[in-house]
Amino acid sequence: MTWTPPFPEAHLLQRILPVGPDVLEPPLYVRSGEGSESYDTYFGVFHAARWRRKTSVGELHVAVEVDGPAEVEVVAVKRMSEKVVESTRASAAGTVSIRLVELADTNVDSYYVRVRGAHLVRGGWYAANAPLRDVHLNACITTFNRQPYVTANVERVRRLAREVPSVAEAFRVTIVDNGRNLELPPGDGLSVRVVPNPNLGGAGGFARGLMHARNDGWTTHVLFMDDDITMEVESVVRAIALFRYATDPRLCVHGAMISEEIPWMQFEAGSHYAWRYTYPLRAVGREDDLRDRITVLADEPESQFEYTAWWFTAFPITVGKDNPLPVFVRGDDVAFGLMHTGEHTITMKGVAVWHADFALKNGPMTLYYETRNMLLIETLVYDKHRWYHTAYRTLSFGFRNLFSLRYASLEYMLKGLDHYLEGPDFWRNVDHSAMHDEVRTCPEEKAAPLPPELAALQVPGGIPKPIRLLGFIAAVPLVGGYILPKWTLRKRTSVAPINSRAVGLATRSTKLLHRHPRLDEGYVLERDAARFWADMRALRSSLMRLRREYPRLKCEYREYYSEMVSDESWCRLFGVTESELKSSSAPTR
Repeated sequence: MTWTPPFPEAHLLQRILPVGPDVLEPPLYVRSGEGSESYDTYFGVFHAARWRRKTSVGELHVAVEVDGPAEVEVVAVKRMSEKVVESTRASAAGTVSIRLVELADTNVDSYYVRVRGAHLVRGGWYAANAPLRDVHLNACITTFNRQPYVTANVERVRRLAREVPSVAEAFRVTIVDNGRNLELPPGDGLSVRVVPNPNLGGAGGFARGLMHARNDGWTTHVLFMDDDITMEVESVVRAIALFRYATDPRLCVHGAMISEEIPWMQFEAGSHYAWRYTYPLRAVGREDDLRDRITVLADEPESQFEYTAWWFTAFPITVGKDNPLPVFVRGDDVAFGLMHTGEHTITMKGVAVWHADFALKNGPMTLYYETRNMLLIETLVYDKHRWYHTAYRTLSFGFRNLFSLRYASLEYMLKGLDHYLEGPDFWRNVDHSAMHDEVRTCPEEKAAPLPPELAALQVPGGIPKPIRLLGFIAAVPLVGGYILPKWTLRKRTSVAPINSRAVGLATRSTKLLHRHPRLDEGYVLERDAARFWADMRALRSSLMRLRREYPRLKCEYREYYSEMVSDESWCRLFGVTESELKSSSAPTR
């Protein structure tokens, strides 16, 4: 079914979608009841205030196709006060088109459509004035053995291109296959290029996709997108429209992440980076309920993001002037945001993907990458960053790990710190794929299906936060329980959430089960005093080395940056010459 504009000069801004068969969370699309359908929803609302502030959209129209006689209302929302501003009747099945307003002349927060007496087949919000620029958006997907996700998303965007001609003209997909084993089923409607690549992590895949986009002579904007998401292709429609009408030619668009396990809960919609703190990543909109009308309808000022994650980040190719840092897994998007895209980025309701819960991914491997890569990023980005900022974070997080029996976590943190301390030569000589194989084989602190006897153990609820805080404070003079007599320790297995350190609980535990709150997955940690004291000595040694060598390394890394992100350096990692990469970047249909 092809989406055609309601009049020749109309330009699609965003669609109004009924609930389809593969929709993960219907209440994010429509609210139904008593013979009406209301699109005051996350994917249905038109965020007028943000479009007004960030774009040149002038005359605003809405068009709605219904399957029978119906009353169609357009509702305006201002500070949660609602008013029907347009109402028209359709005497039979067909399309109703309404000229709504000159967007600059209104001060409402948002609009939405309500249909009474029939069902909405499809609808859309349109601008009557011409866009400011042509947009050619090239989606770069980096994948490693995620065929089911990738093939499903490719089919979604192929279907989108067949249905919406304006998208088909402006959108292409480049898939960088780090596993070199992706086979896509044949399809039409969209250009999809697959580029085999060595396993250089997300950074390597996105770097190659970005370099192809710079060389293809077609791309004006690039979309970085993970391979393990379920995408709502409406995000592409809205991103392209935002780029076409953006008054700031540097505007970047970030898609929110919604939890795959709780498909109405927002995990993150942009993030701040507080580099002086133990936990620097500060998500915006964490755990927002996207079914909530106030969350959906209210206007909120644009947040000043430091960075945006690469499950969905789109930007003008002129903004992404440098290639990503070769940091493999964690932190590549942080660096790119801090250096290039973050300050220009906005979010938009209805631009989103669903992503698996990160609690099952965190562990020693991720701490290795976070320690190594975040320190590199802070060295490059922040002039005021000093060795003692990293020492504070390492001590704070290191003791949390040691006091909660997570010995492998601390050991992998120190491994990451020591690799940073080797300086630029480490990055020049490291085999990223071999290093990844080495660190991901850690058998500890890795979530796996629990046997029945452990699956029966549940996380105790109702423990007040002050009690948990007292337990944390008591762990310090008790040195995590390592100076307690053995007879004072619990013999039974204690239980804690998988994403918590549970320091207070661990102080008197010999065994500690960390489990997922909804899935029967987790792992058991056991107290090991000899390992604790050995790790304490290693921690002291690494921090003393950091203090001695950080000032020199800061200068060396900053001098090395341009070489590190250069086309020449990346092509060497890809195993191709720069001329070979350029010649392979010609557009295909």
